[in-house]
Amino acid sequence: MVQPDHTHAPRPVPSPYTGRQEIDLDVVREMLSHFTYSDHEEAQELILSALQEINEHFGWVSFEAAEIVADHLGTSATRVFAILTFYADFRTTPRGHHHMLLCHGMSCYVMGSSKLVQKVRDEYGIGDGDTTPDNQLSVQVANFCLGVCDRSPVVKIDDEYYGHVDPENLTDLVNRAIAGREAMQASEVNHG
Repeated sequence: MVQPDHTHAPRPVPSPYTGRQEIDLDVVREMLSHFTYSDHEEAQELILSALQEINEHFGWVSFEAAEIVADHLGTSATRVFAILTFYADFRTTPRGHHHMLLCHGMSCYVMGSSKLVQKVRDEYGIGDGDTTPDNQLSVQVANFCLGVCDRSPVVKIDDEYYGHVDPENLTDLVNRAIAGREAMQASEVNHG
């Protein structure tokens, strides 16, 4: 059974993203309150940081949230939308309850990540950037290195890295993530 790879030294920037969630526009306004600027040029430079903060917190940026960014920074919604849709790291639709980052960098590719991409297509009917119809799983194929080449091929599900993944244990990893969430929800209902 594949276990989480805790040897990957620095973790990515901690994100409070904990599953699919709708965007609370009041929270967006509060998040933007620390973005201050003295002129139009400085405001333009803050757009990317503001969008990144919203994306990290909610897992996506709605067009309504982008409009709030535009209003707060005194710029046009068109300018904010252009930045939002230019960068691949931003999502304009909600992620699934679980997010899989599937490494497709050189080492993972050589070690069989193409088989994992195909398994996701066959098993779940989704490709890069898609979410399953039941909103359980979103997938992003990373055409860059996740920095865990000695464990290739690697996937990251939610905040855990898994190495030496093959098509058979990929399904097991996803099923365990989904089962864990369902067990947590049942516990909340029973003890809530």
